[in-house]
Amino acid sequence: MSTPELPAQELTLDIASPAAGGSSIARHDGQVVFVTGALPGERVRARTEAGPAAKFLRAEVTEVLEPSEFRVPDRRLDYLPESLRSGSQPDASPLLFGGMEYAHVELAHSRALKAEVIADQLSRIGHLDRSVEVHPAPGEEHTGRGTDWRTRVQLAVDEQGRLGMLAPRSHDVVPVNSAPLACPAIAEVDLSGLRLPGARRLEFAWAGDDGAVIVRGDCDPAAVTALTEALPEQWSILAETVADDEDSKGRRSGRRGSRGGQRQGGPPRRELSVVRGRSVLTETVAGTDYRVGADGFWQVHRDAPELLSGRVTAALGGSPRSLTDLYCGVGLLGLEAARATGAHLFGVEGVGPAIEHARSNAAGVDAEFLTLGVEKARLPESDAIILDPPRAGAGKAVTKSLVESTAATIVYVSCDAGTLARDLAALSAGGFAIESLEGFDLFPLTAHVETVTVLRR
Repeated sequence: MSTPELPAQELTLDIASPAAGGSSIARHDGQVVFVTGALPGERVRARTEAGPAAKFLRAEVTEVLEPSEFRVPDRRLDYLPESLRSGSQPDASPLLFGGMEYAHVELAHSRALKAEVIADQLSRIGHLDRSVEVHPAPGEEHTGRGTDWRTRVQLAVDEQGRLGMLAPRSHDVVPVNSAPLACPAIAEVDLSGLRLPGARRLEFAWAGDDGAVIVRGDCDPAAVTALTEALPEQWSILAETVADDEDSKGRRSGRRGSRGGQRQGGPPRRELSVVRGRSVLTETVAGTDYRVGADGFWQVHRDAPELLSGRVTAALGGSPRSLTDLYCGVGLLGLEAARATGAHLFGVEGVGPAIEHARSNAAGVDAEFLTLGVEKARLPESDAIILDPPRAGAGKAVTKSLVESTAATIVYVSCDAGTLARDLAALSAGGFAIESLEGFDLFPLTAHVETVTVLRR
């Protein structure tokens, strides 16, 4: 029996509370409606999405009938070409992009909404009754705008080669003139005149006084050359190419068998080639240089590395003799802590190039690193464990290892409140107590937030 399809409909809604992901919650005929572009306390007109009947509806604001005192003009308009700012028709609303879920919210109030979401996630998922404060990013306590912090930016590319951002819950590309929320060096790049036909994504990374641009996909080589000519020398340029190795050739020629009905051969393996400059950037934290791949993981907010490493080190105190750093990346959190405490450091990370950089970054530190998925690693005896997992969190296998470890202290850095709540429930059941849990608005004007949780036993 097929699920009935529901048509789109216009609703008048009273917005009750914030929801994870940057939307807000309303109710219509007893059914939950997740509304984008709204604020708690508002009355709005919203249009629901057409689709199969479900336990909840999704809707987007079409008109604000009773605005919140915390509503401000949508900041996304500042990034659009003039031709798009008033819509394609005289009375039409402009097509806006995703990734700035709080673009219409006063910055300080957006932090209050994030704190409410974290507390709700902790309660519903982790069964933990705890209020949380979300602190502003450095420099944004009073007059900050929250719009110039990203040192890593990804842009989509449309069929004409124009650069932009994806529309919410869509693969449609909305052209932009400059990279939203970017630090000045990236924001200064004029995107309106760049064309990258055949590319699927363009990535920017900035560190100190230089940066890198990565072109993903089958971009026209002439367009890559034009990009190189358009950007100053402080920008390294990298582009994806098809790997010319036996494994790749084998897959392209179909010598490897198919499985599960998939097309024989499969896509060729791609690798990054340096067109100009270098593939490694140097980040500096508290006077120490860290090597990181241009395409590698690094904290996105310009002030996040120093803030988070400082919080982690402070939580450990000066007494640990041994530390374990899980999901260690290029080693930032563990190495800063080891330098401050003199402890032996053991780091685990599943990405091989990141571990190579971690070993280089560990000069002068008593440290060893292992390239392995964290869920497969056997943890050594440690006084304290640091972990900074991806949004998926640690999960059952890793939290079990943490509970069975010798560590008396865990410092858990998270960028997802839902998976954090799940993992904290497991750690609490295993004998750890939450000493502190703080939020930091290191993704201003987006739905994301960073947290640092200290647990002891």
